[in-house]
Amino acid sequence: MSRMIAALLVSAGAVAALGGCGTTTAGTPVTVVREIVPPSTTTAVVAPPATSVVVVEPPVTVTRAPSLTSCQRLFAEGFSYTYAFNTWVNAGRPLSWDADRDGYPCEQSYGNRN
Repeated sequence: MSRMIAALLVSAGAVAALGGCGTTTAGTPVTVVREIVPPSTTTAVVAPPATSVVVVEPPVTVTRAPSLTSCQRLFAEGFSYTYAFNTWVNAGRPLSWDADRDGYPCEQSYGNRN
């Protein structure tokens, strides 16, 4: 920190006490030196405002898988053609299971059986 020194010249006829150094006589100019200290400064650290990040996921379109027919579901789950045929008979031989109406159900899933 730099300090500034100011000099004050006391004009003739003035009396100044020099703190134990003696007294001056009338008409003798006296130079008084006084230290001027600049005001102290303080550094304040200001934290930036808290920020928050919001992540927005892109919209997702959900589409249902096409529904499986009864024959496709039985085939996908690993059931045999014999099990599918017996299930068709127990269900009352619905026409939706026998596309070509030849008496053999699930031919589109298990292959042609006639």
